[in-house]
Amino acid sequence: MIPAVRVLCSALVLSALALSGCSHSSAPAALNVVEAPGPNVAEAHLRRQIDQAPRTLDPGLSVEVPAQRVIDDLFEGLVRLDPAGQLIPALASRWEISADQLQWTFQLRTDARWSDDSPITAHDVVFAWRRVVDPATASQAAQMLAPVRNALQIAGGRLPPDQLGVQATDAHTVVVQLVAPTGWFAYQLTNNSLYPVPEHVVRQHGAGWVKPGVMVSNGAFVLEEARINGAIHLVRNTRYRDAAAVKLQRVTYYPVSDRAAAASRYLAGDVDVTDGFPIEDIELLSQQLGSQLKLAPYLGTVMFGMNQTRPPFNSAALRMALTLAIDRDVLTTKLLHDLYLPAYTLVPANGGYEPPLPEWVQWTADQRHARARQLYAQAGYSAAHPLQVDLSYPTSGPDTRRVLEALTAMWQVNLGAEVRLANEEWRVHQQNRLLSVHALFWNAWIGDYPDPQTFLDLYRVGSPQNHGKYNNANYERLIAFGSATGDAQQRTQAWQQAESQLNADAAFIPVYYYQSRHLIRPWVQGWQGNITDRHLSRDLWLSTQVSQ
Repeated sequence: MIPAVRVLCSALVLSALALSGCSHSSAPAALNVVEAPGPNVAEAHLRRQIDQAPRTLDPGLSVEVPAQRVIDDLFEGLVRLDPAGQLIPALASRWEISADQLQWTFQLRTDARWSDDSPITAHDVVFAWRRVVDPATASQAAQMLAPVRNALQIAGGRLPPDQLGVQATDAHTVVVQLVAPTGWFAYQLTNNSLYPVPEHVVRQHGAGWVKPGVMVSNGAFVLEEARINGAIHLVRNTRYRDAAAVKLQRVTYYPVSDRAAAASRYLAGDVDVTDGFPIEDIELLSQQLGSQLKLAPYLGTVMFGMNQTRPPFNSAALRMALTLAIDRDVLTTKLLHDLYLPAYTLVPANGGYEPPLPEWVQWTADQRHARARQLYAQAGYSAAHPLQVDLSYPTSGPDTRRVLEALTAMWQVNLGAEVRLANEEWRVHQQNRLLSVHALFWNAWIGDYPDPQTFLDLYRVGSPQNHGKYNNANYERLIAFGSATGDAQQRTQAWQQAESQLNADAAFIPVYYYQSRHLIRPWVQGWQGNITDRHLSRDLWLSTQVSQ
């Protein structure tokens, strides 16, 4: 028998979902779709939409996905990902790994040039990496170099940057010393924070080196123009090492945070590629656009963070109560149209890794809610004294707002908690997270490489991404062991135990796992779905010979 209160709660939440889902529809009943290739095809001009305006195009400072889209076109690392998401040589023509797996030696291409025609040398790589870990740079990406000898000590101010375990033994040889065997290290090198930067330009212009007309890069394209919160225009780099393989002449990125607006621009023929579309329009878009709608698994997790150093979220009972009160299956099926999967852990399943599920995953909704109310009361809250807190989130499209409205409705119905939505401009939200201003905040992480450590490092003490200031000695021990061991089985066990510790501490609130979704014009060729959702413009081209 279903308790009456449960029936009422379900009705209220579903009502909130229905109202939220019907409050806006971006696509009309019949779509006016631009189907014929425009003049941009003949001009080999690709137009791409991104979700946010990049805070910076400096490879060593950016940690945002929209910025990485652009930086991937402007710069190139030692290795790169091909259209299928597989590692291939890039600036480095080859590399060798020592028998103990602690030394990696990269041979750079001797013909590689910067866009100002100066040679790219191993010293540029060393300079870039030292710059990232130097505390004076204040890069949030310093953790990416954690496998490299002395990186963490340098980032913590205990050693000078020149003690980093990377050196240029000659103009075209980079030797890297690791602290432990790190099989995924080559994947890390595809992250923009480890791309080389031109030392001669950075030293001359300082922070202004990334401005149009000043920036010197080594990717398939160069920066022509970048308007504040506006379009970013790139042109083909004639000095790129593989320029003959690049078929596009121009690429323009349009920052559009509202996914409904992005879809509208696509339908109007203003862009060729979008980074998303409104979830509620998927059936109509699929019917009328067919294969132009692209879905693929994606290595990303949406979660909520909580500042655990001060009330109210220094209470593990309260953190767990909020975690248990969410009906993820209702959220992903009713509101997210099964585009995303319910998340119960930090790390999505990938590459054979199976994350450990918390015990409560097997409970019924009634059991979870009952336990959530017990913990809520244990934390000192009740109908007479409800939790009142703001949930901070960045400006985005209606998809995010509807999800958040549904979640706050669940917390209200299942606990009596009064969670208010507090919207912030994207850059403000990023800065406030970095400064740990928020008590409760929206967060998401896209894996930098297909390994659990790219997620687990987020909650280490000292990580710039540990916005909630999680601190657990056993977790630190497990991560340190997993990072150091060369035994794959022991490493997996350490990761699973570490995740179990995160789950037990309710260090964050998992919500759902991402799936990439794009709208792609049929004349855009070379696009392949991959788990990293990285699609370099150098691998794409435009053609009037299309197949639907």
